[in-house]
Amino acid sequence: MDLPTIQSNLEGVTERAVATVFTGTATFVTHGQVILNATSGSFTPNTRVTASIVELDSNGLPQIGAARLTIHNVQPYQGGVRVWANIEWGSNLRVRVSYFWET
Repeated sequence: MDLPTIQSNLEGVTERAVATVFTGTATFVTHGQVILNATSGSFTPNTRVTASIVELDSNGLPQIGAARLTIHNVQPYQGGVRVWANIEWGSNLRVRVSYFWET
C-alpha cells in the first residue's frame, strides 16, 4: 500500500520532569462510531492523555480479530476522559481502552 508521507517539525519542544506516568484500562461492549467515557478523579482538562484500543477474546485476553478498531480523538475533562472510537463491526464486541497519562 502506497500512502503519502506528510512531514512536520516538532514545535515548542521542552524538557519536562515527570514524576509519574499513570495507566488505566476500561472495558466496553459496543460497535460502530461511539464516544467511550471513563471516569476517574485523576483527570482534569489539562491532563495529557493518550489512548489505545484492542479487542478482547472470550477469555478477556487481547486479540487482533477481523474488526478494525481506531481511536480518533481523546478529550480529558474534570473527572474523566472521553474517546471517539470506531469499532468497525456489525455487532457488539468487547474492547479494552488503555489510557496513559501524566498530570
